Amino acid sequence: MKKFGIFLYFFLLSFLSFGQEDIEGYIGRYIDSVEVIGNSDTRHTLSSHLLSKERRAASYGKNLAEVLTDIAGVNILRTGSNIAKPVLNGLYGSRLLIVNNGVRHESQQWGLDHAPEIDPFSAQSITVIKNADAVRYGPDALAGVIVLVPDTADSDRIFSGRINSIFQSNGKAYTLHTGAKGTYKGFSYHVDISGTKSGNAKTADYYLGNTGVNELNYSMRLRYRHHAHTFAISHSRFATELGVFIGAHIGSKTDILARIAHGRPYDDYAFSYLIDAPKQKVLHETSILNWQYQLSDRQKVEATYSLQRNHRKEFDLRRVQSDDTPMADMVLTTQNMEILYQIAQTKLGISGTLQVNNNVPGTGTTPIIPNFDNHTFGAFATHKLSWHNNVTELGLRYDYKYFDVAGYRYNYREPNSDGSLNQYLLQDQKHFNNLSGMIGNTLKITKNWYWKSNIGLAWRAPSANELYSDGIHHGTGTYEVGNPNMKSEKGIKWVNTIHFARERIEANADLFAQRIFDYIYAQPHPDSVRQTIRGTFPLFQYVQQDALLYGYDIHISANLANRWVYTAGVSSVIGINSTEDTYLPFIPSDRINQGIAYRWGEGTYIKLDHAYVARQKHYEDGSDYAAPPPAYQLWGATASYSFAVHDRQQLHILVDADNLFNAAYKDYMDRFRYYAHARGRNISIKLNYTF
Repeated sequence: MKKFGIFLYFFLLSFLSFGQEDIEGYIGRYIDSVEVIGNSDTRHTLSSHLLSKERRAASYGKNLAEVLTDIAGVNILRTGSNIAKPVLNGLYGSRLLIVNNGVRHESQQWGLDHAPEIDPFSAQSITVIKNADAVRYGPDALAGVIVLVPDTADSDRIFSGRINSIFQSNGKAYTLHTGAKGTYKGFSYHVDISGTKSGNAKTADYYLGNTGVNELNYSMRLRYRHHAHTFAISHSRFATELGVFIGAHIGSKTDILARIAHGRPYDDYAFSYLIDAPKQKVLHETSILNWQYQLSDRQKVEATYSLQRNHRKEFDLRRVQSDDTPMADMVLTTQNMEILYQIAQTKLGISGTLQVNNNVPGTGTTPIIPNFDNHTFGAFATHKLSWHNNVTELGLRYDYKYFDVAGYRYNYREPNSDGSLNQYLLQDQKHFNNLSGMIGNTLKITKNWYWKSNIGLAWRAPSANELYSDGIHHGTGTYEVGNPNMKSEKGIKWVNTIHFARERIEANADLFAQRIFDYIYAQPHPDSVRQTIRGTFPLFQYVQQDALLYGYDIHISANLANRWVYTAGVSSVIGINSTEDTYLPFIPSDRINQGIAYRWGEGTYIKLDHAYVARQKHYEDGSDYAAPPPAYQLWGATASYSFAVHDRQQLHILVDADNLFNAAYKDYMDRFRYYAHARGRNISIKLNYTF
């Protein structure tokens, strides 16, 4: 039986004794602005990790998932070289909420190849909450929450701005970003515009055909304060065109099995900026209206309305129609209204969501998911209590979800005598409801030590693809089959955090265990593939079984003598199918990250990084089309220089190299590892000018 006494971690923590000082007097020590600071806020019981300002600057030009990997416990689920989703403690997709500008990001997150449609340039701060925080943000937050807070205007300037210019050697990518902000007589504004153009990515030895990226984004925010009232309006637009590696779309069963065995493309690709089918085009727009009224020093009312529209098109190689006709054309529209009331340390809130998914006609294919309407209502209450050396938080939430589905599907269970299939009209209605809860405590043990413990109860209704998918998922190059009899996932996550901080050293350890009842995942069928008129694809079928996930994330930062700073992070997670006593697929393997930096001042430093990623040994033989790839290690280097040009004008120059020695490797969490290697060396030159 693949289990051990994981709760020993937590029982040992219970022997900690009470300290003698008032917790409100404790201030977390920030060791060095270059590195990630975690859990230094003792005002809450959640395990939250904030990316520092300098780490944010160093990550400019990367997508959201890549930005977050500086935090221990955050990994990446890739679909080739240019599509990435964040993974937190082994969970991803709809189980990991993203809150952007105070609103839940709503898109087709069920797809493993559907990256979050968010521009990191628009965020002033990014925080990862590792708890199952469904009370505040609603159902689905089984893994945790990623919170992006937009940039705010300076209080004393009518106009200020910044310009970022970035070149990356791998893909010959160029990114340009500009932003402006200011305040005047109660008004404040902020504008961001960014664009990226990238060509085919390259591994250590060969190009990956059709992996270019075109992206153009903007966001605008306007806020007005008048006495006790604050009004805010914002609008953002994220538009991207992504090429899907052409080597993942293969003609016959013999071809696909041979390609997987070969492990790399047979064809030789050249560099090109051209993006052709298979590809994705995604447009995501968000509009937000927010009103706050400060009733008194202790009371506040807030109302937020948001409208999001996500238009996703997926293209594939066609035999009859033009490749310019999408194979999937989905429009997801989400409206949400939330009202909050806060008095002292108590918060009350209600929310309602109307979500409509429509498949646009004219594709000539059966959509992988049907049309649906999703109605959700929720209400919650939280309370925080400070006493002696403790801060205690409690929360409770109830949510109800109504799911109404209609769409045509193929009847695979009753084929015709000639092997052809008939279509039928699928109509279904489902009702889901459940409670979410949270209880946590922060205890200051001594001046330098504190302990956080938080237990969160969350749930998630099955998504449309898990229930009804039956077709080719073009972005991942797989054939997926759902199950309309799926039940809601119900999970309980226990996170314990030990934090130590002194003048020259900071250490943080998160230990977690999570039990999920009726866990849903796509199970590969390595003994079979699904052959269609568009090619042959690996077969994945959604199943539901109980699961247990547990592990730890450790981060250490130390100021050594003579301006040297050393950092290290270790993360490990094990996922078990407790119904069958087997390992879960697609769980990140253990990894260690280290870095040594020499600093001359703020924004000026040189740094050497090393990452070791172990082979995934918690794996069932024969359960996938290809065994987990070998362990690998990557080196990186960074040189950063920042200086003042003029009064309030700053220039920051940064050069860094990822995969410095051009290693050829595959990562277990890359869905295209069957067919190709990961990216090779990438050298970036980044210029940041603020004024």
